[in-house]
Amino acid sequence: MADETNTPVAGTENATQNAEVDTSVKTQEESLKKNFPNLIGYLYMSDPDNTNPLWHHYVMPVFDEKAYENLPWHVYKERPSDDLVDPLYSVQKGGWIENAHDAQTQILAQVQMKIDAIDKFKEQLDQTLKSVQENQLTGTAQNLALTKSIKELSEGQATQNNLLALLQNLMLTIAGSQKTAKPTAPTQATTATATDKQ
Repeated sequence: MADETNTPVAGTENATQNAEVDTSVKTQEESLKKNFPNLIGYLYMSDPDNTNPLWHHYVMPVFDEKAYENLPWHVYKERPSDDLVDPLYSVQKGGWIENAHDAQTQILAQVQMKIDAIDKFKEQLDQTLKSVQENQLTGTAQNLALTKSIKELSEGQATQNNLLALLQNLMLTIAGSQKTAKPTAPTQATTATATDKQ
């Protein structure tokens, strides 16, 4: 009989035997891909009642598309995020959540990143608001200048209309006085000058 050795299946190292064993999803996937190059994907098992953290997010190789059709209990297609220390699938939340109690610093870091993103967005929003306000002030100043120019133009037009009306009245007055004036007979001096020229 050949010498048998107990070799763990890729990605199934017992985390309780060696506390320094990396049981992350990424490490499990890399190990499976190295040992089974013909696999087509992964499924993820999550047993929340198991004391071994590996079984909270155990990676299973997929060699056939049919494996994705009818998933057994505690097996999911959705991959846990790499930023979770001890991912555990929550049926109530419909996704992977953090299970590790010692992951508070990581959770706080994620919250801080979200706060920083919100602060950055707020800064951008403030800059946009400031630009809009400056544009509104510029627009208001331009509108006031335009309104003043239109008013001056209107006043100039009114003055011009008054002047034209006065000119028209003057022309009518001149034309009316020419019609009412009777022609006068030429005076003798005018007649004498005309005969002298001949």
